[in-house]
Amino acid sequence: MAKLLMPSAEASTAQVPPEQRLAFWESHNASTLVGLTCSTYDPAGLQAQERNYDLGAVRITEISGNQHVIERPARMLRTHPKDSVFACVLLEGKAFFYQGGRCMTLAAGDVIAYSTDLPYLYGFGGPMRQLIVEADFSQLAATSRAERPRTPLKLDTRLRSARLLAAALRDTARDFVQRPDGDSAPAVAARAHSLLQRLVTPATAQAELPDHGAWRLLQAEMLIAERLGDPTLDAATVAGALGLSPRHLNRLFATHGCTATQWIWAQRLERAREELASPRARRLSVGDIAYRWGYGSQAHFSRVFKARYGLSPGQTRPS
Repeated sequence: MAKLLMPSAEASTAQVPPEQRLAFWESHNASTLVGLTCSTYDPAGLQAQERNYDLGAVRITEISGNQHVIERPARMLRTHPKDSVFACVLLEGKAFFYQGGRCMTLAAGDVIAYSTDLPYLYGFGGPMRQLIVEADFSQLAATSRAERPRTPLKLDTRLRSARLLAAALRDTARDFVQRPDGDSAPAVAARAHSLLQRLVTPATAQAELPDHGAWRLLQAEMLIAERLGDPTLDAATVAGALGLSPRHLNRLFATHGCTATQWIWAQRLERAREELASPRARRLSVGDIAYRWGYGSQAHFSRVFKARYGLSPGQTRPS
């Protein structure tokens, strides 16, 4: 029987006096999501609910509410620092988002990504529901050519690759919050992390592939993320599953500056590093974690880990 993962935090304004709801909401988000201010013109006051799930490599948050505006002003970058990338999937409602001199409107189904190390304003004109997939920027950049967005990135769903990315991100987050299966959490985190990396890949790198090629590369990245812990996964398996030759697959991954095989092992190593650093994995030995992410030898894992990060796996574990 599947063990459901409980939210790391959850909150609702339903039982809070109307005059205290804004302060309550700001306090909750400052401690669990991001420092912000909140306002509403609704006569009934703010009505909002939130569930937060910490999956290690990523965090997933589900938020619903009525008409309101949130702002992360410049002063909060100092008082509540946070260097993450948020990918917001708007499931219901209409919204606007302003950051870095760029303002965009959003409708249900739209996906935007933005950095929390710049001020922003995010407003909802009526009832809304959204999912936020979040990762630390340093982790996104560790194994990819990710760049911190200086203005919000909105997926252009006229492109097939962007439609696939938006749908994959939405389905990954939505399916998990609907049934937060603890056993599937590592695979969900790996897939969501890979999708976030793809979102913040520099436009110059994306432009190196035509839309069809970008779509095929995204398919390959998603397949790898889903099967990362399978020790039999290799470039030939990925190429065969997608109906490509290994040579063609490597041409797609050249936009990341690596081969498909190098990408697989870099992703495995980063997921292992994240798990080693997580207090929730204390009960697992270094060998357990190495085998979990496809390494057949703890000694080999330790060598490549130290070569990549400058520390042994044991030194990475929380004290």
